[in-house]
Amino acid sequence: MPRPRILVADDNPVSLRFFADALDALGFDGTLAPDGARAIAEADARAFDALLLDVHMPVHGGVDVLAHVRAGGGPSREAIAMATSAETNVETIAALRAAGFAEVLAKPIGVDALRVALMQHLPTTLDAPDAALDDAQALSAAGGDTAIVAALRGLFATELDALPAEIEALAMRSDIAGLRDRLHRLDASAGFCGAPTLQAAISRLRRSLDGAHWPAGPLDGFLATCARVRDALGASGAPESHG
Repeated sequence: MPRPRILVADDNPVSLRFFADALDALGFDGTLAPDGARAIAEADARAFDALLLDVHMPVHGGVDVLAHVRAGGGPSREAIAMATSAETNVETIAALRAAGFAEVLAKPIGVDALRVALMQHLPTTLDAPDAALDDAQALSAAGGDTAIVAALRGLFATELDALPAEIEALAMRSDIAGLRDRLHRLDASAGFCGAPTLQAAISRLRRSLDGAHWPAGPLDGFLATCARVRDALGASGAPESHG
């Protein structure tokens, strides 16, 4: 099944980076627009399943963008629309719903809240939990021995259970060097246990490390992927050997 396509418009680069990582971790294909004009152009050019539009952007805010998309005959005219805003008082929410938004998401939004909102409106589109694991990769690393795979995955599940607390401790010190080292060890575990989705998330997170700033936004998306892999480990049985 193709990944659902989500258009995100936000003039804050940090917000855009968060949405890019979070959507990818949740199994969506995100297209990013740094302003309303670009969002209009993207929505007019191709079909999206949902629009996540920042209310306050220069020139064309989220309300203007949605009005244009709905009034035109473009391929995204019927897409679900959600507003993102730091202002979520009762009056603002009522006005945005009247403008055609199905949801108003408070900024900053967490990965779990984003997941819930998207699942509510696109309930059948998220990847199944076992898509996070690749039995063939794990069996290859273990020489085809299913008992070894099962043992390694048990250890990996324990590692993932402890990871959020470890990351929190690193965050308290803004210890980017420590984070790099932890990602290196986690990457090895993911490779042995057949978790390519997590390996890809580790690679994306590494690219976001510039040595100066703690990657709070990218880490949210990364931890969401870790949770998805942990769920898949809990739901999986021993892989079948084809050797």
